[in-house]
Amino acid sequence: MPTWLCRFAPAGSALAVFLAMSWLYREEHREVYDGILQTWGIVPFQFPFLDISGWLAAWECSRQGIDVVSFDPCDVLYRGYGSSPLLLAAAGVPLGVANTTAIGWVLDFTFIASLSLLPPPQRVVELLLILAATLSTMVVFALERANADVILFLLALAAGCLAERGPAARMIGYGLALLSALLKYYPIMVLIVLFRERIAAFAAVALAAAGALTAFWAAYHAEIVRGWAEISTGPYNTDLFAAKNLPFLIGLLVENAAAPSRLGAALGWLVTGGLYGGLACAVLVICRRLSRFAELRVAIAELPDGERVFMVIGSAVVAGCFFAGQSIGYRGIFLLLVMPGLLALSRSAVRELRILCLGSAIVIVLLMWGECLRQALDGGFGLWLLRELGWWWSVSLMLALIADFLRESPILRGASTWLGRQPVRSR
Repeated sequence: MPTWLCRFAPAGSALAVFLAMSWLYREEHREVYDGILQTWGIVPFQFPFLDISGWLAAWECSRQGIDVVSFDPCDVLYRGYGSSPLLLAAAGVPLGVANTTAIGWVLDFTFIASLSLLPPPQRVVELLLILAATLSTMVVFALERANADVILFLLALAAGCLAERGPAARMIGYGLALLSALLKYYPIMVLIVLFRERIAAFAAVALAAAGALTAFWAAYHAEIVRGWAEISTGPYNTDLFAAKNLPFLIGLLVENAAAPSRLGAALGWLVTGGLYGGLACAVLVICRRLSRFAELRVAIAELPDGERVFMVIGSAVVAGCFFAGQSIGYRGIFLLLVMPGLLALSRSAVRELRILCLGSAIVIVLLMWGECLRQALDGGFGLWLLRELGWWWSVSLMLALIADFLRESPILRGASTWLGRQPVRSR
């Protein structure tokens, strides 16, 4: 296949769908527009770009001196503001709810254009999987809502691109990663690329980042703590993904089944804790087995830097979100960073490695379409269980990829060498 086709087909397909949906809405074909979104597994709101509207509403009310953390009267849903207070410091920018459509459209268009920066697929099956991921429920949901995670994805993508440049460009990339962390906290995981630096550069950037985070906490800790209460949580069987979903829902079912007994709650927590511990141990076992898969380590070492850096960034962000708490489905857009590297690994001459990586890529695509499949198939407990196990497997693989990246990093290799020499020096 032509390289240009593989590089631009995902962005071109997404742009075509985006323009078509924009036309339907503009021409007031709301029944068709809403019906398509519902088929995609997305509950339509009364207007597009709801989430960026919430950020603009927070700016609008903040300029009026209103405390928007717990209640925002400028927001159509009166949602409290749960993101970083740093963004509110920019409330002087003369934008508000009236600019929702323009800002949402530009943001989504920029995101779609940025997809052409990702490493292109090289085989037909890879292209089909990338197209399926690009047009998945998670991605469409993020764009339909114009969620802030779209901005954070762009910053992470920029940091990954700059990580392949010279020292000055890499420092700018680390600055963008730190900025995204200050805006929404969880993108702090993007700074994992810092481990590619030599010890001196690593120490300098790490100290600067720690200083910035300390100053940020000192200035805004009260607002940060108040905002945490507004972070979304919900049932364990919807589009929210998290490590806690499977053990907590099973524990809740056990507790409800034993409700007549006074020991029901204790039994539920015992099952929850046991399942969580068992799943965590399974993750460690999988990571250990994969770390001993010599062909996988060789294939990772031979990956082009672009595929490997994006794969590690996406894996770190998704795995961090998975264990930190519940994340709404659109945060899965960071899986787009994982896919190119995983598909590159699937080109290996080793059959077992091809099956492992290609199968895992298919699982990730199914997870990205998860809410659509759940609603279309009227999924019950069985489908939910498969989805949760799919998340645990995918995150286990991502952690193995991260572990390999860290093991081969100059920092840890240097530390291992230094520690290995210590006994010699002490004699």
